[in-house]
Amino acid sequence: MSWQPELELPVLRQMRGLPGDALDALTRLLARICEDPYERLHSMTAGEDPRERIAEIGDAGWIEFRVDEPAELIRVHALVWTG
Repeated sequence: MSWQPELELPVLRQMRGLPGDALDALTRLLARICEDPYERLHSMTAGEDPRERIAEIGDAGWIEFRVDEPAELIRVHALVWTG
């Protein structure tokens, strides 16, 4: 499969305030997730549905996303940045 990230509007709005190093970390994280969204080294389940996932952006934040297998999309619906 060839996964592509899709950032929902609330995430895009939050990205405006991210420092450059955080944006770089997010980009690297999404690249790893797109290689294998179920890889436990990069993300973990966010409940009972294995398609709902959480991935840490270093020690300063995380994203929540859903794996949309039919569309081959990683739909990022939440971004939390504490750094």
